Amino acid sequence: MSERVAGAIYDLGYQRYIGERLGRSYAVRSLLAFSFKTAFGVGRGDKSKIIPVIVAVAVYLPAMFSVFVASATGAPSAVSYAGHLQFTAFLLALFAAAQAPELVVTDKQHGVLSLYLSRPLTATDYAVAKLGALFGAMLCLTLGPELLMFLGRVFMSTAPFATFKAEWGKLMPIFGGTILTSAFFASIGLWLASFASRRGYGSAAVIAFFLLVPAVVSMFRNVTGGDIKRYAVLANPMLLIVGFANWLFDIQARQRTTIARADLPGQDYMYVMLAVCVVCVALLIRRYRRVEP
Repeated sequence: MSERVAGAIYDLGYQRYIGERLGRSYAVRSLLAFSFKTAFGVGRGDKSKIIPVIVAVAVYLPAMFSVFVASATGAPSAVSYAGHLQFTAFLLALFAAAQAPELVVTDKQHGVLSLYLSRPLTATDYAVAKLGALFGAMLCLTLGPELLMFLGRVFMSTAPFATFKAEWGKLMPIFGGTILTSAFFASIGLWLASFASRRGYGSAAVIAFFLLVPAVVSMFRNVTGGDIKRYAVLANPMLLIVGFANWLFDIQARQRTTIARADLPGQDYMYVMLAVCVVCVALLIRRYRRVEP
């Protein structure tokens, strides 16, 4: 008969945590930083980086090309801040469709959301951190190219200081336009994605919004007239960006375009975008407060 090995019981007791308590603000900052990297696929598989890389190349390459053309031909008009912002709108919609579900739906699928919403993070903290991360990622895709074009025009000219004095007044529209445009797409994309149970459903919802809403608005305008037809332009998210950018950079809309025919005050586009941002953020916070334990 084999000899039994005696066991040993060690009474280690419970010890209090004596380290530094970094608190709620640190948790929010950590979640925001982690989510910002996630928006660009950092720390994820190669497939998660495809859309961010494609979008980044698609927004920065035309900006560099326009600066090159302006420098080579001596035609400053080749650099168009409004035109590039309008061009970026479709790419931001694509980025929102791909990355907004990555930020919020993944947490729900993996059961991490309940852990986040335990202390010290609140539902509002979670929503704000995720929104801030997506907004920051989109700001890199809008503000970065605009500043690149601005600096290109300044330093590639024969008289940089004189060019800076002529261009510096456009810095405020550049910052204001890119900030509001990024917030517009980020708030819509994240709010729609927050309802999805799978990433594919979230991406489909965002894509459907930015494709179907313009189509419905176009059909509605075809069967209406007068002021209703004019103001219906404000319900089209893509035309909002066009009208807003034209007003911001004081550009006359081309004749016979939808924006020119509507002939609305430029600030109306800004007011609608601001209202959409406020409503979507409020609905997003309300959405997560409902699931808060």
